[in-house]
Amino acid sequence: MSRIPRIVILGAGYGGIVTAIRLQKELNYNEADVTLVNKHDYHYITTHLHMPATGTDNPENARVNILKLIDEFKIDFVKSTVVQIRPQEKKVILEEGTLSYDYLVIGLGGEPETFGIPGLKEYAMNIRSINSVRFIREHIEYQFAKFKREPNRLEYLTFIVGGAGFTGIEFVGELADRIPELCKEFDVDPSLVKIYNIEAAPTARRDLIPSWSNMR
Repeated sequence: MSRIPRIVILGAGYGGIVTAIRLQKELNYNEADVTLVNKHDYHYITTHLHMPATGTDNPENARVNILKLIDEFKIDFVKSTVVQIRPQEKKVILEEGTLSYDYLVIGLGGEPETFGIPGLKEYAMNIRSINSVRFIREHIEYQFAKFKREPNRLEYLTFIVGGAGFTGIEFVGELADRIPELCKEFDVDPSLVKIYNIEAAPTARRDLIPSWSNMR
């Protein structure tokens, strides 16, 4: 009797979680052995991260427990970090063990792109995870607090956002909404706050900005 195929999905971002959900809809019970691996026990909504990054929303609203998204009778979830992939052996080495597979789906995410804009790679903070947006929010608030102690340091109130894609533009908008609240909280003149958006291309790509009709 032949065994059922083993499918391993690495990463529970959009690609990984959608693959898992589609498989559990298409497959019958015991038709395949499917394992989803992710270093966190939650999936975070990347297109929502600009809001908690500026402090206009709670970071908890940007994440969903993975076990609420998958059918545990069809998908096995393993919380771990991928150490190595051995395609010749069809094995994935995790921090806490090894998984063998017949089919492998890799959805481990990507790296931020600066498009050669000087200084971004070395000095910018990235909107890419729940923890990173918590840090950005704290940093923004800290700049206002520092300015109150050093009112001659106007650079503390200057914010530079790299990229005019969906996340960059949305972050600029949310930050502009948050600035009046921060100015009131820290008793800062709003006219002293500056926001700059730096983009490598001459125009923003319209296809990166979803239409309102598609978001309803």
